[in-house]
Amino acid sequence: MADGKVTNQSIPPQPTVEEKRVAKKLKQREEKSRTAWNIRPYLAMGLTAFIVLAAAIVLYFFIERYHGASENLEKFFSILQPISIGVVFAYLLNPLVNRIEAGMNHFADSKLKGAAWLKKSSRVIGIATSMLILVLFILMFIQILVPQLYETIEGLAVTLPGQARQTSTWAQQFLHKNEMLAKYADTIIKEGTNFVEGWLRSELLPQSKEIISQVTSGILVFAKVIVNFFIGLIICIYVLLEKDHFVGAFKKMTYSFFPAHTGNIVLRTARRCHGIFCGFIIGKIIDSIIIGILCYIILAIVRMPYALLVSFIVGVTNVVPFFGPYVGAVPSFLLILLVSPTKAIYFLLIILALQQFDGNILGPKILGQSTGLSSFWVIFAILLGSGLFGFIGMLFGVPIFAVIYYVFNEIVKVRLRKKKLPQDSADFLEVDRLDEESRKLIYNTKDC
Repeated sequence: MADGKVTNQSIPPQPTVEEKRVAKKLKQREEKSRTAWNIRPYLAMGLTAFIVLAAAIVLYFFIERYHGASENLEKFFSILQPISIGVVFAYLLNPLVNRIEAGMNHFADSKLKGAAWLKKSSRVIGIATSMLILVLFILMFIQILVPQLYETIEGLAVTLPGQARQTSTWAQQFLHKNEMLAKYADTIIKEGTNFVEGWLRSELLPQSKEIISQVTSGILVFAKVIVNFFIGLIICIYVLLEKDHFVGAFKKMTYSFFPAHTGNIVLRTARRCHGIFCGFIIGKIIDSIIIGILCYIILAIVRMPYALLVSFIVGVTNVVPFFGPYVGAVPSFLLILLVSPTKAIYFLLIILALQQFDGNILGPKILGQSTGLSSFWVIFAILLGSGLFGFIGMLFGVPIFAVIYYVFNEIVKVRLRKKKLPQDSADFLEVDRLDEESRKLIYNTKDC
């Protein structure tokens, strides 16, 4: 202010209404562009997962339809079998190798004042120790199971004729008291005998050469699997030695093909996938081993026949989620039933109790929420995987579906954040509608 006059130099010009409207639109456009960019990597990963799954299904049906493609693909996978075995064993042994390696490094720092020679060789010591444990486990498995299996088969060969005679005597005594049932039984026996004789003459004898050739080829395939197994163990060692190089190469390729933000999301998703697979597979193996050991201890205490063989069957089939215990209980029940029907009933009660313990106490403690799937989605993943890919689908259907579920869930969360809506499903339980003007959730207050 000078000479009583007010100057306008200190007062900034006020934006007009039109300028405010344009600035607001630009701000909204920037916000929309930023949120759209954040969601783009998840959409890309979700689309990629969908395309991979669709391509796998199309490839499966193409292989089923065209036998030439099936034969070529089988040959290709047969060539890759030792590599697959090596990678699988390396993945399973990697946590043990990491524990041993970390323990050796800690020992070198605390006891040997950071001995460089021990730190350099800690990876080799970890791999050698892990491979030794694996080989000892396989040898122990063969030493325990094979003699027990031989004794079981030999015992069945000795006891089955006597049990068949006892069953026949009981049936004759029962039918002697019921003439009507005796006539039906006699008719069924005659028809069954004629069917078996006809099958032997028309089916079995003409195909005897083919059966012999199939047995021979089966022996050759088994021998090839054994050779591939040992080659796979060698490949496993190299994979464990070079695992840091593989991880570094994957990260390098990720950041070379994707922008920084997208690359970070890819790595975060890869870590989550590793956590799902590692937590589920290794946790399920540990869980199944514990269940198998507990089953053997209980069966041995009650003097159940074929305790070791039955426990092995129960432990192996327990790896398959949900349906595995019941699949393993059926052949085990039939084996025990041939010896003692009463003990077979006791066996079913023991298995039921074990599965309750596993499902409610042991399984949640070991597996936790490694997959993030509810029971419904676990059953859905097993049925879908087994229907498309058989036994392998039953084993790996749950973790694969969990990865797809995780990616899709991340996409949903990003879209909800963009719309400033809650991300928990429970918040939508009582929702009546979304107000189109205020973009707020309107909850249903009426009593159902």
